[in-house]
Amino acid sequence: MTSDMWSWTDANHAKTELRRREAARNTLLLLARLPLVPEKTMEQLAGLHSGASLYRSLAFLREKQLIHSIRPPLQSGYAPQLFYLTDLGLATAALYRQVDPMCLARQNKLRGTDLLSLLPGLPSLLAQYELLGALAASQPGIPDLLAWERPWRRRYQRPTAKSPSYVALPAYAALDWGDGAASFLLLPDLGGVSLRAFRDKLSHLLLLRAIQDGPLPELVIATTDDGRASAWKYLLDEMAGARRERPLSAAIALWSELQAGDCAVSHMEMARRQPANDLIQRPRVRDLKVRDWASPVPALANSTLVATAASAANSQVQVLLALNGTDRAFIDLVAHHPFLTTERLATLLRWREARVQERVERLVGWGLLRVPEPPEFRSEVPTPVMVEATADGVRLAAAQQGLSLGEGVRHNGLVGGGPGRPLGARAKLAQNLPHTLGADEIFVRLILTGQRLAANGGDDTLVEWRSAAACSRGHFRPDGYGLYRHRGALYGFFLEFDRATMGTLDYLEKFASYYHYIAGGRFERDYERFPTILVVTTEYGTERRIASAARAASIGWGAQLPVLLTTTKLIEQEPNGLLGPIWREPESPDRRLWLRSEAVGLLSHRRAG
Repeated sequence: MTSDMWSWTDANHAKTELRRREAARNTLLLLARLPLVPEKTMEQLAGLHSGASLYRSLAFLREKQLIHSIRPPLQSGYAPQLFYLTDLGLATAALYRQVDPMCLARQNKLRGTDLLSLLPGLPSLLAQYELLGALAASQPGIPDLLAWERPWRRRYQRPTAKSPSYVALPAYAALDWGDGAASFLLLPDLGGVSLRAFRDKLSHLLLLRAIQDGPLPELVIATTDDGRASAWKYLLDEMAGARRERPLSAAIALWSELQAGDCAVSHMEMARRQPANDLIQRPRVRDLKVRDWASPVPALANSTLVATAASAANSQVQVLLALNGTDRAFIDLVAHHPFLTTERLATLLRWREARVQERVERLVGWGLLRVPEPPEFRSEVPTPVMVEATADGVRLAAAQQGLSLGEGVRHNGLVGGGPGRPLGARAKLAQNLPHTLGADEIFVRLILTGQRLAANGGDDTLVEWRSAAACSRGHFRPDGYGLYRHRGALYGFFLEFDRATMGTLDYLEKFASYYHYIAGGRFERDYERFPTILVVTTEYGTERRIASAARAASIGWGAQLPVLLTTTKLIEQEPNGLLGPIWREPESPDRRLWLRSEAVGLLSHRRAG
């Protein structure tokens, strides 16, 4: 049935039937607060150890056409269903709450337009729900969700400022387990965002804590690994130290721990529990007034997302529902590293090039990627077939990490949009295309070397590759950052690629920016220790000039930068590429290994197998 065929009489009848089904009623009311929530989170919020009861409730609600679900292919294998209310379900929930359905839908983002807006950022949304479910299951007793805000926003006034300031975090939750309640600010970290993207949020939180009466809710951060968790702790301590305040009260957990049922909050004393009545949300909404029970219920949820998608060929909804996890990862890669060729993409992903081309064609057809035309570039060399993200593709890549378009470009180095609407550093990368392609080639060669070493039994791999836009800080602008693993150790490096187009003054300014980056202590916010600077140039004469500039730039600083230099010719001639004995220090012409802790086993010129 469509919404214009459902009347308030139908909603009242559904309400009557739900009186005898407490579990189904509670599930309906939970979905009135958590649109597109997966089944596992609902189990945890219901305090269930088995999904049988919840499954029966969902089956009943679906039979009565109170709910629908979608199953976007976000992960390989089994993809969870994501549930939401139909127009009839929304009207029934409004009857239970005795509130106007429009207010309920607008407040909890249950309208059709709200549901559509959630689709690009589904990975971020599901991470928030996963963290919420882990918190609910972290304490004994049956949890009660007293409050839920997504996003959590607060306005405050600094004493010295004329206009108000704002702080926003992904989500806020208040939970009660029967012996007291606690409130939390949720900050899920999926690992694809530089931690500097969160500095402003944490700074505003510190200011808000200093101004407002009473403590802030507990900050709960879920992140990817121990190294990232240490970086979070350092960031919290460093920001508090800069303001001479105590750090924010925070619990940091790993996603692997949460999935295993081990939440950091479960090990805390929870001394800050409060009476449940202090945390219950009491929003201002209009009371429900039904003047004609035969009138149709409001068409707010547009019935189903699937019906909306089917209403127009190749619609935006169809595209967002068809995107699988591999598509989203592919778009994210291209948005971080524009102008990669299909051949290089195949190398990075370890796919056949035909598979890459097929994926590119589909995503170009969906308007998320584009293939730039040669006339767009001022290049003296023929341009290969390359790929970049469209504005919609960049927006999608940002939303997946829970960022706005501006935050994704500013803090995460996203680039794309095409010549008509360049985003990020797109114009600069396109203007200097030979340099862009040359720097990418260095990273690709290192990836290929790592793959060959790994095939021979090693653990070599390029763990992380940040673009120039992602690691630039003001005048400090490397051509990229990489983190390489070899024999269990991690080696960070900045890449400086030079096509013999810079003068000595340019080199001096370049190295001076590194010294200022170190002297200001800013590198400690981004890296555990200062990375090696790998300088690759195209000519031996240029290499000597750069070495001379590096020596001159060190005068007066008391220490020298960790700089190694080589040429593209040496990289091409060496079987081990960047891992061979091709590097020299500015003070010596002798060649050495980059990774000197242990000698790298030389590769045969023949391919294994």
